Amino acid sequence: MALIAFNRPELTARTLAVIRSAQPRELYLIVDGPRSSRPDDAAKCAATRAVLEDIDWPCEVHRRYADQNLGLEANVELGLDWLFSQVESAIVLEDDCHATPSFFRYAEELLDRYRDDPRVWQVSGSGMGVPGRLFGDDSYAFTAWASVWGWATWADRWQRHRKLFPRDHVGDDLPVRTVPWTPQPGMLVTRSGQRHFADAVASTDTIAHGWDKHWWITMISLGGFATSPAVNMVENVGWGEDATHGVAAGRRDHAAEEVGFPLTHPTSIALNVEVERELELVLSRVGGRGAMLARRLVRSPRVRHAGRSLINSRAAIAAQRFVSRFGSR
Repeated sequence: MALIAFNRPELTARTLAVIRSAQPRELYLIVDGPRSSRPDDAAKCAATRAVLEDIDWPCEVHRRYADQNLGLEANVELGLDWLFSQVESAIVLEDDCHATPSFFRYAEELLDRYRDDPRVWQVSGSGMGVPGRLFGDDSYAFTAWASVWGWATWADRWQRHRKLFPRDHVGDDLPVRTVPWTPQPGMLVTRSGQRHFADAVASTDTIAHGWDKHWWITMISLGGFATSPAVNMVENVGWGEDATHGVAAGRRDHAAEEVGFPLTHPTSIALNVEVERELELVLSRVGGRGAMLARRLVRSPRVRHAGRSLINSRAAIAAQRFVSRFGSR
């Protein structure tokens, strides 16, 4: 298991408490260093590392602590390179991703089930608000991408991605792929989803299109699947001014719930078009061109909140679903 952290000791303590309940035999800590431009970072980073000394169960702890600030992109990508040079698979949590205890059992079961199946690339614990009815009786669905707010993968998949996207964070290297990106036919099912990932490939904006987008782009280009759960097992609580992404103070992710066992597995490894459509519509609402333009133009927190409430209203979501199904593609 791996925990990625930086300078938020309170959130890190809460996430570590959940990890303690799972009591992994090995724990890999990937922790960024303080920013020289932020005088309060040194104390916050030190407090976070002090929290991570409180590991009181039988566990072999491996630490990758940066002396200076690497930045989110480098800390995650280089940290996962380090992690997957030592383990065959891992569950990964960031400090603001609070999981239910059942998430760990769920992830371990799917890591074992699909370990030798190269079609499956990612196990996700976050449901992103996709309605449970779209899954039928299954505990999860196969999709072209899924949230990394609590996720797991295998070393061979991560290493294959890094061969296609070998950004090493030396100097001012930009996100460049070793081969042109071409999505596999049928992996993306809405125009907004196709446009979003095409924009991400061409962008140098690592805030709007970070390491996770590039991970998904590799999956989509190779036809790899993620598992998206019917029940949300991980809640992201990292909203606020100290967040690198999603600086929406007062915003709330979907509450985390326990998944039921035994899991009900899909009968075949194939894209669930309805769940994928819903995920792409969620992506469009929170990270599409319109949403990004609104964040640049609208400065008032009150107006932003009103806009988010309107966009996420039942009527607006229903209209978006209708257009995605019956509009021109």
